[in-house]
Amino acid sequence: MTPNAATFPSRAFHHGNLRQDLIHAAMAAPDIEGLSLRQLAASLGVTAAAAYRHFDSREDLLFEVARCGFDRLRQRFAEAFDIAVPPTDAAEARQRLVRLAHAYLQFADDEPALWRLMFGAQAEAYRKTANVHGGPNSYEYLPAALLGLYLRGLIPAPPLEHDALFAWSAIHGAASLRSGRVPAAMLPIAELAQAVAGRVIRAHQQPLNQETLT
Repeated sequence: MTPNAATFPSRAFHHGNLRQDLIHAAMAAPDIEGLSLRQLAASLGVTAAAAYRHFDSREDLLFEVARCGFDRLRQRFAEAFDIAVPPTDAAEARQRLVRLAHAYLQFADDEPALWRLMFGAQAEAYRKTANVHGGPNSYEYLPAALLGLYLRGLIPAPPLEHDALFAWSAIHGAASLRSGRVPAAMLPIAELAQAVAGRVIRAHQQPLNQETLT
């Protein structure tokens, strides 16, 4: 169902920068993917014409919202560890993966509508916005965490692309199960992050024999 103006959280906006107000209102909406630019404008007390002076279309707005979302997620990952500095020892390498899982799970809990926009089934185009600013982006942190595990002797081989895919599937899957309120995933986030990271590490310590996959 498309949200109407009454569904948006109550907050004060100052229209000296309507573009930013539209982005902030969209990010606060309970169903970002169902937004109407006209109704979003109405919720801010401005005309649709005023909104369309800043965004050519609803999709144009959603691209910018997704870009802001990836910036927020990258900031959380940057707080988990410094991607430019290798872990000092095995314990730090392990904790980097735990902290990364925690950051992702917490983001999905804190920003469910934004998380769905960024990683939903229809979001392939939005995910390309993760790279628009150059430098480390949110997709680089998980491979870096896995590489740290190898450098500190916790896994036997340098991680490949499918290793990162497996690890992200585990962490993203846990977030999806929490989103669906599956009881097994409704642990405290710190406990769930520890459990998922531990299983990812154990899986990489015993890599599959490629012959068994053919």
